[in-house]
This record gives sequence, C-alpha cells and structure tokens, in this order.
Amino acid sequence: MIEVYKTNILKKKQAKETKKQIKNKFPNYCVDFDLDDCDHILRIDTYNEALDNAAIINIVQKQDFDIEILMDEIAILSV
Repeated sequence: MIEVYKTNILKKKQAKETKKQIKNKFPNYCVDFDLDDCDHILRIDTYNEALDNAAIINIVQKQDFDIEILMDEIAILSV
C-alpha cells in the first residue's frame, strides 16, 4: 500500500527526524520525502502491510507539523 501526504516540513533535517520517528515505530515502512514539491510530500510504501494512517499523522503532528492525506484525483474527460 502506498500513501502520500501533504506536509509543511521544509528542511531536510526536519524530514530526517520525522523519517527516523516513523521508522522507529514501523521499521518495514519505506519512507521518502519530496521537499521540492509544492506540497512537501511524505510518501510511505508498506508493501504487503496495512498502513496505519492515524499513527503516521500522530507522529508528524507531535513534531508540530501539519499533515494531510493527498487524495487521488482522477480526471474524467467528457466526450
């Protein structure tokens, strides 16, 4: 399972600490940031595990950062 979050994490040091906190609780999660993206993306891939969104959000918020799940948007073309 892959989940993508919008955050207000701006600095590499902040991202590194957040990644460390997530990996401490969920060592099997693959955690990546794209701080160059306008939404300062946090991407988590759990492969075959269920992803604990509430725990991820809690970890980030405890560090005084904003986080929200980015919903998939599917463009529907009219004919």
